[in-house]
Amino acid sequence: MSISLRRSWLGTIAAWVAAGIIVVGIVLSNVARSAEESASDAKIPPISSGYGANGPYSADIETVDNPTFSRKPVLVFLPHGLSGKRPVIFFAHGYGPGDWQTNDALIEHIVSLGYVVVFSSYPMVLSDMNGRYDALWKGCQAAADTFGDRMDLTRVGFVGHSFGGGATPAMAYRGIVQNKWGSNGAFLMELAPWYAYQITNTQLTEFPSRVVLAVEAYDNDSVNDHRIGIDLYKNTPVTEKYYFLVQSATIDGNKVVADHATPGRNISLRQKQYGVFRPFDALADEAFNGSVGAHNALQTMCATAAPSPGQGTVKTEVYQPLRLETDPTPDHPESFYRNPWSNEQNPRRPSLN
Repeated sequence: MSISLRRSWLGTIAAWVAAGIIVVGIVLSNVARSAEESASDAKIPPISSGYGANGPYSADIETVDNPTFSRKPVLVFLPHGLSGKRPVIFFAHGYGPGDWQTNDALIEHIVSLGYVVVFSSYPMVLSDMNGRYDALWKGCQAAADTFGDRMDLTRVGFVGHSFGGGATPAMAYRGIVQNKWGSNGAFLMELAPWYAYQITNTQLTEFPSRVVLAVEAYDNDSVNDHRIGIDLYKNTPVTEKYYFLVQSATIDGNKVVADHATPGRNISLRQKQYGVFRPFDALADEAFNGSVGAHNALQTMCATAAPSPGQGTVKTEVYQPLRLETDPTPDHPESFYRNPWSNEQNPRRPSLN
């Protein structure tokens, strides 16, 4: 997928620097992905149609200044050649420097389907959680204010990974509950979420029941405790919600490891297609179009042929890494994780609920 770079305006020299990073990063990331493609990927058939397959659209990138974080412009990915208003996905990245190339495969996939993607960032240092969340949100709002003529804000999705996954409920609360976005369809997709700030159980009940929720965990993720995502899944009382566990597997003797980096730097593109792209596509279809087929697909793409977590050897024709759980429980003790549930940094741990 090719991405061309455009700008409506450049407010700072930093934006020019960012532009250089983007152009170089696209080339380097594509080369690296081809060079590092895992042996298992070569044995797993790519998804060429339906949920999980890339669409026809390349992307143009516009930038908007973030009023509370001048060092990083907000990136707005627009499907090239599409006019009119398109559904919008607000993406919150994991804790780090905020380079979109970390999640380039996922972002490129989303834009290829004809959706607008907003990539807002936040400061790592000289800030606190309130400051980071404020920067994330102000970037989203600035993008909506500037490109409202290209955005269908009646159909929105909020997607985040790690730190961004934990921030997704708070960002979605501001957009869906306070701004009334998503009146014709809305969903949240929380990927391996870190601790969730600025969201209470009472606020979770304020989401309209029509909002669709997905929480996704990875069986070899030793970074973020699965209890974090389980808490958000169980305490968000919407009608349609899904908890997915992406499982590691061995394909003809080659391992595909579902770790914390699965949505991002994990080298397996096939795992992303089957484990992240497919459920994303169906979630968007269910939320935006009310598709019964999408709802059914979210059940059947989690066939019982998938192996037990981290242990199975599967044939390529039945590669289905997703396990759908209606009453999820943690796979590991808290000591397994770098960021356990009971850590005092977790504002939702039982002593504070």
